Amino acid sequence: MRLFPVPMDLTEEEKVIGGVLSLRQVVYLFGGSVAAALSVSFLRLLHVPWAIAFPAGILWFIAGGVLSFAAAAGMGADEYLFRWFSWRFRRRRYDWGDEL
Repeated sequence: MRLFPVPMDLTEEEKVIGGVLSLRQVVYLFGGSVAAALSVSFLRLLHVPWAIAFPAGILWFIAGGVLSFAAAAGMGADEYLFRWFSWRFRRRRYDWGDEL
């Protein structure tokens, strides 16, 4: 009979990078870093001063960090934002019944 290892905690994401970061967290951190670098380089191509271009890049990096590490209402910030946007922009049907 084969034996398969079962993780101790089934509610947490599997930490694949050094036992600290999950794949989702790495993707958000990498995406935030790439977006920061691209925004700074694009703004510098448009001859925007460093005093404006650098904080714009920092904002992208912070957004990647928030999406990868922050949690709200018992779920990750990315899932929370997805659910909020789908609730906010979904089509609603108002049924007034037979009174009219």
